[in-house]
Amino acid sequence: MMLWKRVVGLVAVVWVAAGACSALTGDGSDNVFARAAVPASEARLDDAVLAFHVGPANDEMFTPLGRVHKPGFLVLVAQDGSIRTIRTAAMDQATLAWSSHGLYFSDENTDYVLDQDGLTGFRNPKAPGQNLNFALRDGGAIGVYNKGGTEGGYLNQVTVTTDTGSRLYDVQGNYFNGADCDGQIFGLSGDPGSHLSASASIPGMSSKADPGASPQMLARLYPPSPTGAEELVAWRPSFDAVVVPGQLPCHRDKIIFLSWDRDADGSQHPRVVTWNTRTGHYRHRPLTFPDNTKLSFEPFGLSSYGPHSLRDDHLDWIYADGRVFSTNIATGRTTELFTTNLPRQIGGTTKPYFAFTPTKIHALNQLYESPGDLTYLTFDRTTGTPTTTPLPIPNTNLNRSHLNLWRITPHPTP
Repeated sequence: MMLWKRVVGLVAVVWVAAGACSALTGDGSDNVFARAAVPASEARLDDAVLAFHVGPANDEMFTPLGRVHKPGFLVLVAQDGSIRTIRTAAMDQATLAWSSHGLYFSDENTDYVLDQDGLTGFRNPKAPGQNLNFALRDGGAIGVYNKGGTEGGYLNQVTVTTDTGSRLYDVQGNYFNGADCDGQIFGLSGDPGSHLSASASIPGMSSKADPGASPQMLARLYPPSPTGAEELVAWRPSFDAVVVPGQLPCHRDKIIFLSWDRDADGSQHPRVVTWNTRTGHYRHRPLTFPDNTKLSFEPFGLSSYGPHSLRDDHLDWIYADGRVFSTNIATGRTTELFTTNLPRQIGGTTKPYFAFTPTKIHALNQLYESPGDLTYLTFDRTTGTPTTTPLPIPNTNLNRSHLNLWRITPHPTP
């Protein structure tokens, strides 16, 4: 029996795969995404400006009655708001990676690359839950998948996709965060698997408040170590730290991120962290505000930023109430830039999904009080001025079906 953990907001959810039960099926044909599907032989990027994936969550795949097979859909949004889709197998929390070489995505059976010439797929069976995906600068992609807990450890899978094929290997640890540092992929983990025992002998890496809590681990996931697995780099004494899941910025071998830290004495602090992937040395600074803004635990975990959030010596990020902040990574001093007026709050009526490019913030806003209506809009990163007319995508039925949306990926242009 295999156990998985995934993060929804700040909550780690655990579920069990009941593999011995008979499988159930669902064709998923009665929704706007199925009706917009094109044959794989006709799929092209064309004029797409935004991409995302919808499909079943893991607890909808593995049920007490057995495995339920329902499809997912890669969704391409054109400049006029129209959509085209590609039908896929399932992948919980599917994460796309887009570069000048193409759009990389995966389902549980296949790794794909889509470009202007068409769709290429490489069969590569894997766990049906994704943590991370990185498009490499020179082509290809690195994906990280949630294989689950094993006796004495926790496994993720790493896929390496090139223009000629795809391969896969296991790594110890569960990596919801990672960064591409000049072609090397690093992961952060609060569940280090079999590496946990190695931290016990390091001074300062045990929690007095919660002896069972793990410190944060930094490991290189790609290229693999000489043994074909992860390479442990360093530890940080933050126990059960909360870092918003996803890809993080990396600059000159240093990963920069926000973390709700829990120190060894049990005290909690929202901080900006810089972690050197070569030396293992880290530095953190508390987030401070000139107007005495106070952050709260749950909204902090619903914040948004990404690999392009770094601007000069500042990290730009979006708080759960829709405000855009900019944090000096050397001092922690944080100022408000503007508000998107798109709150992402538990129990709210909207659920925006954000992504940064070098000059814009992209938002796909889901309305709960309608049959899954979506609206795509963009903002200038420095002024907050809307840079496009909002594009509606109506009647997606996301609120009333097995289809779940996790992340968005805009076209890789400024």
